Amino acid sequence: MQRKYVPYTEKHKYPKGFGTLCPKMTAENAQQLLDRAVPVPDEGANKLWAASGDWCFCAHPSPGAGADAWHGFPVIGGDAPERVLRACEAAGMITPRELRRLRAQRSLPGKWP
Repeated sequence: MQRKYVPYTEKHKYPKGFGTLCPKMTAENAQQLLDRAVPVPDEGANKLWAASGDWCFCAHPSPGAGADAWHGFPVIGGDAPERVLRACEAAGMITPRELRRLRAQRSLPGKWP
C-alpha cells in the first residue's frame, strides 16, 4: 500500500493545538517528501524521516485518516538526531554539504523554496 500525505488539521486548533507549523508547500511537495521518507532504527516505529536541502521532516500516522495516511512537520536540523541525518544522507536525500548545514541549523528557514 502506498503512503498518502493527509494534513492533520486539528493539530493547531484549540484545545488540541500544539506543535510546529509546517511551511506553506503544495500537497505534491509534501507527498514527494513522504514518498522518499525512511524509517530510522531507534527513532520510533511510527516515524518516518525525510530531508531536502535546508529542511528536515518527521512524519507520523494521521489519526482517523485511514491506513497508511501520514502527516508531517519540520524539525530544526540541529535538533534532529544524528542517526536521522546520516540515514537521510545514506538514502541520497541530502548531500554531505547539506548534512553539515542541517547539523548547524538552529532555527527553521523562513519559507519552503
